[in-house]
Amino acid sequence: MTIRNHSTLLLLTASITLAGCQTTTIAPSKDVAQHEIIRTMQAEIDSDSDGVLDAIDECPETPSNVVVDAKGCPVVVYTGSLEMQLQGFFEPMSSQLSDDYDQAFAIIEENLHEQPDAKVFIFGHVASNELAITLNKNNLSRNRAINIRNRLVEKHHITSDLISTYDCSDRYPFIATDFSEIDLAGIESKDRRVTVKASTQVKDLANIENASDWKNYEPYLKRCEMFKSE
Repeated sequence: MTIRNHSTLLLLTASITLAGCQTTTIAPSKDVAQHEIIRTMQAEIDSDSDGVLDAIDECPETPSNVVVDAKGCPVVVYTGSLEMQLQGFFEPMSSQLSDDYDQAFAIIEENLHEQPDAKVFIFGHVASNELAITLNKNNLSRNRAINIRNRLVEKHHITSDLISTYDCSDRYPFIATDFSEIDLAGIESKDRRVTVKASTQVKDLANIENASDWKNYEPYLKRCEMFKSE
């Protein structure tokens, strides 16, 4: 793993993926050729399911339940700059994240207090089967982002002005990597998520200068809509 600046502090691993969630299975459309589905999924593979695509993942075999940075490596504190990412997963139709993630949020708090100029981006997602039964199509993904924002502000003392919230709805689905047997229920459980990114390099998704940052944030810029959480 390449470290941008001099000293690093090894942080605790965190984040526990919720297990045993049951969702309604939705069969893939028969109108789409199987080879086309596989080709599309192969374009954006995340083999270790850490939220960072293989194309830019510098630590491709990160263990599960580990907070990673934008390069897919276990989070470290950089003395000059910071890039980190956390993904949290929800129960079906819920916008309340389990307290099991408290340790992960404490890591974010520690990092942001070390880097007070960092910006925080929160992306709320929903599974397609949740969206199908949601009356207000944007409420669930937005509520997930808002609740995480409030958690960072109220419990972890992150300045609200540093946080931007985005609604991704179901436009950025989890990408399956097991082509032999597509587990739709498992994919949908991954889609019930929130993605939290913190960066000292990126201040505005619409104005990204560094090429590596562009690769990391461009999928969210294309698929997610910024909204005011207050």
